[in-house]
Amino acid sequence: MKQTIPSIAIVAIAFAAIVSIAARADAQLRGMMIPLTTTVVITKPAPGEIYGNKQVITMGVGPKTYKFLLNDAYVDDPRGVIHWPDVWELVRQYRPNFNVTGLGEDTFAKMQPGETLTVRGMFSPNNQTYEVVGTEPGGGRFAPAQHY
Repeated sequence: MKQTIPSIAIVAIAFAAIVSIAARADAQLRGMMIPLTTTVVITKPAPGEIYGNKQVITMGVGPKTYKFLLNDAYVDDPRGVIHWPDVWELVRQYRPNFNVTGLGEDTFAKMQPGETLTVRGMFSPNNQTYEVVGTEPGGGRFAPAQHY
């Protein structure tokens, strides 16, 4: 009888640990499984440019990888649960950060150094795929007004 009580206690503790770990993992991944509408404002750096404290993202188009300076980025999540820092934490460890597909994937190859582009797309957290939906030259509609 004395040996069964510790055995039951060990089994109960192990079961509780497994359940709590599974619940925490589910809470972290639950909201990011469907594609998210994501907009990034990027600038192609000049050759030999020093990045300093600027955030750099990489976009993979087929076998090629393109490097850009990230000016701005946001996620259009109607629930307000997922934000750009959540997406960045997920993809920053990968090279390239995003695997680009879609109609506008050739846009990245055509960019000139110093050119800024607003790219709207659908980001799939499952495989870091970024499907380009549309592009707009410059900083987009939220860019500061230019004065001439």
